[in-house]
Amino acid sequence: MKTIIINNTKLELYDSIDEMPIVNFQKYNKYLLIDAGIGSDVDSVDSHIVNIAKYVNKGDKKNAMQELQNMRQNMHMIVSGVSPKYMAFATLIARIDGRDQKDLSDSHLQEILQDLNEVPHGFLIDILSGLKKKLSTELETYFPSEFDNAREKEAYTKLKERTLLQLQDIVNDTDSSDRISEIDDFLFGLYKPNNFVGKDSAEVRYDKQFESACMVISQETHMVAKEMTVLSFYSTLANISKQLEAKKKAYSKK
Repeated sequence: MKTIIINNTKLELYDSIDEMPIVNFQKYNKYLLIDAGIGSDVDSVDSHIVNIAKYVNKGDKKNAMQELQNMRQNMHMIVSGVSPKYMAFATLIARIDGRDQKDLSDSHLQEILQDLNEVPHGFLIDILSGLKKKLSTELETYFPSEFDNAREKEAYTKLKERTLLQLQDIVNDTDSSDRISEIDDFLFGLYKPNNFVGKDSAEVRYDKQFESACMVISQETHMVAKEMTVLSFYSTLANISKQLEAKKKAYSKK
């Protein structure tokens, strides 16, 4: 657990997959999914506008319209005072002044955030970023086949190359604009706007995948998946996968 003091209030935060309940992790990831696709602030609106312009220039009407819809939802969240990023932070709170926080409803999480509304934005974001990095590192270490995102690493490699090219241009008075433009096109090609409205939305699909995983665990082990920690949940899924694969191979040899 990570302990922080905010306005004389003691917050104990989940910072490890062997302590964090899977239901908290599910909510945490869903809010991050919404934040990545829709956004939490005015800067996100600007990003949507840039992306819409790029899709229009490419003649990609479908993605341009989806990005426009996501920007509309982004602006609605700003007006409503709802921040997916802050909501993700709230799911990481295990205890407040020693009181367990079990209620993960949207309304309760918003109540928690209202009590923290005087906390500087940068402070919360720094805490969230640090916890996100720690949780991601643990998941990649324990479950590399599930969480080792090669695509994401490739994007970081390209970003590093882009930065180096810009620095070299400054130091050597050279022009790498063509190569930088190629990298920008590559990075933009990795991005596809998700739909966050209706029965086929990214949120609904994410919830269904989680429920399906819980059902598999229940059927194969008779354990209550939603009472597990993140580590236990994914360890159990990994073991079930290995057992089913072994059964499949044994059956194919008959």
